[in-house]
Amino acid sequence: MRSYLELLRRPGATSITIAHGLGRFTPGMILLALILALREGSYAYAVVGLVTGAHQLGVAVSSPIQGRLADVLGHRQVLLPDGVVYFAGTATLALGIGAGWSGTALVVAAFGTGLFSPPMTACARAAFGALYEGRERERAFVLTASNIELGYLLGPLLTVGIAAAWDARAAVLAAGAGVLLGALVYAAGPRIAATAPRERAAGASRWSGGDVSALRSRGLRSMVLVYLGIAASFGLFDIFAASVSEAAGRPGFAGTLISGIAVASLISGLAYGARVWEGTLRVRMLRIATLLAGAHLLLATAGGRLAVLAGLVLLVGAFVGPMNVCGFQLVDDVSPPRSRAEAQSWTQAAIYLGSAAGGALGGVAVDVAGPAAVAVLAGTSVLSSVLLLWRSATLRAGSQHSAAVALVVRDRGSGATRPWRRRARARSGRGV
Repeated sequence: MRSYLELLRRPGATSITIAHGLGRFTPGMILLALILALREGSYAYAVVGLVTGAHQLGVAVSSPIQGRLADVLGHRQVLLPDGVVYFAGTATLALGIGAGWSGTALVVAAFGTGLFSPPMTACARAAFGALYEGRERERAFVLTASNIELGYLLGPLLTVGIAAAWDARAAVLAAGAGVLLGALVYAAGPRIAATAPRERAAGASRWSGGDVSALRSRGLRSMVLVYLGIAASFGLFDIFAASVSEAAGRPGFAGTLISGIAVASLISGLAYGARVWEGTLRVRMLRIATLLAGAHLLLATAGGRLAVLAGLVLLVGAFVGPMNVCGFQLVDDVSPPRSRAEAQSWTQAAIYLGSAAGGALGGVAVDVAGPAAVAVLAGTSVLSSVLLLWRSATLRAGSQHSAAVALVVRDRGSGATRPWRRRARARSGRGV
């Protein structure tokens, strides 16, 4: 843990980490809080699905726009107003549910609230990508991944606790307060270049990002597609966990399975960042994603044996953390340096959309062929991402550049550093 604590000595790192941790409670709370509040208000499940789906769609649609605004205007200039508006949106939803608003009105309110979801994770990763390099950057990305898992692990527990102590509408409000508090901490941190507005390139529009914009990077477009396939497996797994638990007569066990993935991912991510691994980021992610696909396929063999299923779920989670540590570094490598937050936001949008698509597909698959078919679809979805990682020449080139730069960082201070630096510069294409 000492190596992780040393990262926080860098100016701004502590406030960014704390702010991101606070903000990550919201994604772990908001959907469950809305579901509980709507059911308390006697809304039909059809309305529940539309309202929660509208919120997620709003987040997915606005994520790349919010990321670009953060790059152009500066992180705190976007996070703070977003946090205020998002909190106001959750307050509106809580009041609307209590007042018995129509389903249409709540769908509109949920979509509008999602549009202003602060891009906390994208900003944190963009800042760390600018602050650190080499091994330090990998450990910094482990911290962001750990915050995400903690949010998904503790957020639902906090939601249930608040709903039990007061009511579910209070949990909706608390979910909004999470990102507002995180935005306040982020804004109160020291002013550093990594979170400041970007400088305008000579002769370029301030909004264009200069000579490039994020999606002009072929490597980033490839990574967005990679994460679409991986995220579809997340949505599929949620349906698998619910359906297989219900078939075994223990529907509540689905929550245990989902929490198990978060715990295993958190532990494996921290362990992964504690040592040096061979191979480029692309190769490492390729290997881990292949193992993740295999673990999903093994889930299909568990049947109704819940103990076996729990063990296999921990195996799935053990691959998720390290895979994301590699993946989000790779996104940073193939993205234009002036558009880091936008690039990370495109990946976040892909995760939201992929998860939603996987959930929809999983619902159909359960009705047609049962839970085992859903696990097979999840493994197949990850395999499609594996194939893209394997075939993409652009990702291969970007990852090789990353490896060259890592050698420069590792050997810095020795007499052999300068030749490595010259070679790294000679191979400096970022896959853009």
